[in-house]
Amino acid sequence: MEIRQDKVEQPLVSVICFCKDRVAFLPRSVESVLSQSYRNIELVVQDGASTDGTLELLQSYAQRDPRVKIVSEPDSGPAEAYWKVLQRCTGAYIATCLSDEELQPGVIEEAVRWFAEQPQVGAFTCDGYTTDSDGKIIGEFKAGDFDFVAYIFDRYCPFWPGSFFRRKALLDVGLDQPGWNIGCLEFEIWCRLARDHVVRYVPTPVSKYAIHPGQLSNTPKNFHEHIDNRLKLIEGMFSEDGFFGAGKLKDRLGNFDPEWGVRQDHWFREIEAKISQLSQFEAHARAHKLEAEEKGFARRIEDLKQQAIAYHEQNVKAFKYSDRQPGITDAEWRRSLLDELWKGWEATLGVPHLARPKDRGLRWRLWLQRFVTERFLIDREHPLRRALDLAARLGLAEEACEEFKSFATARRAERRFRLYDSVARIYESRGQIDEALAMWGRAEPLHDPLIETAACQAAIKQPGATNEELAVRHQRWADRHARVDPAIPRPSFEAFDGRRRLRIGYHCSFMDADTIRYIMARAFRAHDRGRVEVFGYAPMDLPQDIGSGFDVSRNTGRLSDEDFLAVVRADKIDVFIELSGFSPGHRFRAMANRCAPVQVSYLNHFATSRVPNVDYILSDETCTPSDSDVQRHFSETIFRFADCLLCYDYAEAGCPPVGPLPALTAKAVTFACLGSGGKINPSLAELWAAILHRVPNSSLLLQNGQLSLADNRRYVERLFRRFGIGAERLKLRPGTNRDGVMKTYAEVDISLDTVPYCGGNTVAESLWQGVPVVTLKGELFTGRYGASLLAAARCPELIAETPERYIEIACDLASNLDRLASLRADLRRRYVEGGLNDSKRFARSLEQAYLSMIAEARNVGSAALTQNRS
Repeated sequence: MEIRQDKVEQPLVSVICFCKDRVAFLPRSVESVLSQSYRNIELVVQDGASTDGTLELLQSYAQRDPRVKIVSEPDSGPAEAYWKVLQRCTGAYIATCLSDEELQPGVIEEAVRWFAEQPQVGAFTCDGYTTDSDGKIIGEFKAGDFDFVAYIFDRYCPFWPGSFFRRKALLDVGLDQPGWNIGCLEFEIWCRLARDHVVRYVPTPVSKYAIHPGQLSNTPKNFHEHIDNRLKLIEGMFSEDGFFGAGKLKDRLGNFDPEWGVRQDHWFREIEAKISQLSQFEAHARAHKLEAEEKGFARRIEDLKQQAIAYHEQNVKAFKYSDRQPGITDAEWRRSLLDELWKGWEATLGVPHLARPKDRGLRWRLWLQRFVTERFLIDREHPLRRALDLAARLGLAEEACEEFKSFATARRAERRFRLYDSVARIYESRGQIDEALAMWGRAEPLHDPLIETAACQAAIKQPGATNEELAVRHQRWADRHARVDPAIPRPSFEAFDGRRRLRIGYHCSFMDADTIRYIMARAFRAHDRGRVEVFGYAPMDLPQDIGSGFDVSRNTGRLSDEDFLAVVRADKIDVFIELSGFSPGHRFRAMANRCAPVQVSYLNHFATSRVPNVDYILSDETCTPSDSDVQRHFSETIFRFADCLLCYDYAEAGCPPVGPLPALTAKAVTFACLGSGGKINPSLAELWAAILHRVPNSSLLLQNGQLSLADNRRYVERLFRRFGIGAERLKLRPGTNRDGVMKTYAEVDISLDTVPYCGGNTVAESLWQGVPVVTLKGELFTGRYGASLLAAARCPELIAETPERYIEIACDLASNLDRLASLRADLRRRYVEGGLNDSKRFARSLEQAYLSMIAEARNVGSAALTQNRS
């Protein structure tokens, strides 16, 4: 259902109120709504069959002001009343003003302006005041930035009386659908919006909230029911099909004996979330002197902590400690051991304060942890070891040992920051890049280069990102994690004068992957061995078809950046090329201290790195036009190929033949995107939905690894529902291997490229299989190489300069099936004749580029270097 009232100059705003027997408070509440400067409102009231004069008072307001709309009927309590009044709202926006609340003057007008200025936002939450029963201000409620992680795992709470909702956003998350737990409606609304939509915080007080003995939140029956329903929702979110489920928070080390079964990290996280929610209600009961309820919550918290201990004991039995995991450094191995030990401490001592000095069972668990510590030969002076010893001597009480208390506090904070990272990766996998970056921003106190690398990689997918913003983010990463180390001397590199072979070194953290296999492997082999010597560096042993492209291949997976730097320098590499981009395992930190006289960034990160001593980034005229100002945002010199910067060579790939156009049989067009789910953002979904609306009976096929999870499939269905596309027009498939992907193209009529981060593999594969790809040329490097590929494949007519043209091209292709079938049969020929699979030519282009860079470094012409070798 689509709501378009927010496009009206003064859209209708629904203000909801549910009440029963509140005649003493109601006048201030109602009058604060009706006196708002914004007049196009409806006050939607659900009265629970009041008997104290409340209904009569409401009716008197309704007689004077038709904007007051009342229903009075018996209900089962506030939860049912809340649900009913929400369903009655018809406004574009919804605000709340219950009988013991008041809106500040002019706030609805402000809220309407916020929604108009930020159409992507589903809800705004603000600050407010607390008052006594007479309406006198006694305090302030500062909500702070909306924080989903803190809402579930800590004590953050958005200020519901100071919140405004776009009704369409509530419909997007299923307000008109079954399946709600109305026993904690407020909690579920925030969770659904946080999971699927956009929530923003505005730091201004917008309402007053009265604190008095009779309010609903002080009624034991109500908040027992509420917390029970919250815990049910948390269980759902951590289930296999939930937002946090399916191993999304998996944090497991080592090998486990399957006969025991292992409680992975998300089980402990679920317990943490439940303890956090119960702790809030325990504190509330304590504040309002509800002793019986306080004790009841404390018992439930204790039971959950004991459950965590039981899980941990099971894991101790199941865990088989191996001598070392392959492919990690000593420092990483040591850290992994400490992380595993801390998990045991967390479960054993509780977070916070579970330990009891007289608990013999707990003493035994402490001894077990000490034994494991000794087994790993952790230095006795390590803080964890000192904490273990002191805690044992002082009776295990955290409060009795300041050092242990400090250590535990720091580790709890670190664990929270790592949770932000985990949730950021969930968001990123669904294309919710703004939310992912916000979560990663909260993890910055960890100073973790891998986490901040992931944020840099995700930022280039962000709709609306600019070169300037990307440069700032990457510069921050480089300043924090890739500084030049003055203690590492810069060697005197052997100058290349053209009288010997040029030594080229390629590094990639995924050198064994299909991406390298079909872009670079044949180019590695095609390098002119009379002129160049090719070294390969990777964190694994390479398969023969890739490794055979190197004269020297080195497995550098266990090397630190310092050791890696020494190895490359010892190999006397002239030009070092990093193919990893910002993927895990890259060697930008080594490059900062200069591995070779010339260093190049290429392939997996089409943006600046801002890393010191990275001299060049490879591009072409389409991707980074020379007449633009793009160079000023790059720390690297942009080297532009005369042709496309990429080559996808499927000569040895064993791809299926091009099949017939499926629409001729199906009598309906299938659009598709087989690229990563992280590239499919809400703006792109809206663009694709517009195409589906214009092509009757068409469908959209999406296939990626992210859709292997049921919750992600549901999210995509809800996302397209926002734009009027039902689930019946979507074909959502889990990820598969490359052979499976190539076979899927036999079902596809037209491929749709992603925006603003276009496809590479998916564009080339689609063209090779005879499926035309429509691309939208973006503003950034990341949004333009799809156009470069299409131009190289002699398909410039498939390149759009505007979103409107993108839609037109897709619809025009779908409108003439005979023409589409003819194009399908011709695309592979165009691809070959355009040279997009010519690895030999590509290798020559690379060699000429490297010689030009060397010449520039020496300030001589590359032709002279070539002649010296002749």
